Amino acid sequence: MKDSQPNLFISLFQWRPLDYRTPGENFLTEAFVYCLHKNQMFRTRWLEKILGSEVIDADLRISTRASHLDEERETTIYPNIDIRGVLTSGQPFSLLVEVKWGARYDHAQIAKYDRLIAGKPNSHLVFLSANSIDCRNASARRGSLRSTFHVFEWQQIYSLLAMLSQDCRSSQELLEFMHIHGLSPPEPITQTALQNYVTTRDFTKRLRRYCEKLLNELPWDFLPLHYQDATRQAVKDQYGRVAIVFPRHDWNGTITIGFLYSNHDHQVKFADGGDASVDLMMRIEANPAVVGRTEVVSAIQERANGVRQSGGVVRLDGDRDNQNAHTLFIAQRSLNEFLDNSDETGQLLAMHKQIRDWSNALFGDGELENALKRFDPVG
Repeated sequence: MKDSQPNLFISLFQWRPLDYRTPGENFLTEAFVYCLHKNQMFRTRWLEKILGSEVIDADLRISTRASHLDEERETTIYPNIDIRGVLTSGQPFSLLVEVKWGARYDHAQIAKYDRLIAGKPNSHLVFLSANSIDCRNASARRGSLRSTFHVFEWQQIYSLLAMLSQDCRSSQELLEFMHIHGLSPPEPITQTALQNYVTTRDFTKRLRRYCEKLLNELPWDFLPLHYQDATRQAVKDQYGRVAIVFPRHDWNGTITIGFLYSNHDHQVKFADGGDASVDLMMRIEANPAVVGRTEVVSAIQERANGVRQSGGVVRLDGDRDNQNAHTLFIAQRSLNEFLDNSDETGQLLAMHKQIRDWSNALFGDGELENALKRFDPVG
């Protein structure tokens, strides 16, 4: 190849901002050309896909930002990539590449490139984009061009480069960059992913069954009397939790007890410190601006150590790792810790005991319930 010592950093430093190109597009162009220079196997295979033949490496010239005079319009054109060379048959070829990343397909721009090289022997144009719709639109208009027109999506470049990058560090780094920025082939839905989804849906049904059995088959006499009105209690799947809702007047002070399976809404880590798990949980919530909140928070804080001693992780209003402003109190313990029991009843009894221990630590002396009464309507 001519230009046998490409320098990526020198090329990047020579960028010039243009109205129809973004800095990211310039960067990707230079990185791609750098890999064409450095990765002989990739260069050979990609050009062969376009030209239908191998090329003579010694006569190959690849450049960016080359200026061309459009004599018909008396303007200067700067194609993204200009590739010239000779096929192994001895026939010369000309190839211009238009690179897009973010910017949309512009047929007038492609038509300019076509005017530049259409009269040359074995002329080819390539449109390279991440936008599949633009690629389809470009392919549909190939009949209006005199040069042979080829369309590639960046994910096709990624797939080819991935097969031929084992011995080229710069190619591996470009692949990593492309993957991070969404230029690699998207992961299709697989049977495993589908099964995991179906299993998850079935799993939340099991969590609901556990909540219903806890509510209907075990006592709740450790909660204050206000929460023991069975006509108002319900099991609900909402906000990333399947839980028994023990409501209070006007919602403020409502207790939810059950299973947290998504922390997106509650904005806490799971008890194991991660973002993908299931916890047994107990939560007290209220509007951030409700009258009486300060007194309730103070009463909870005074009892927090006792709750922690009974097991699990406890987070309070104002804690740095509690990012939901409605949460006054949340206790969590990983569901894994209750699965040593091999039968459903044994697991439920262990969970119920944990809930009882949390509740006794909170409500045993009656002071927290006295504070919560401030949330109730007067009259």
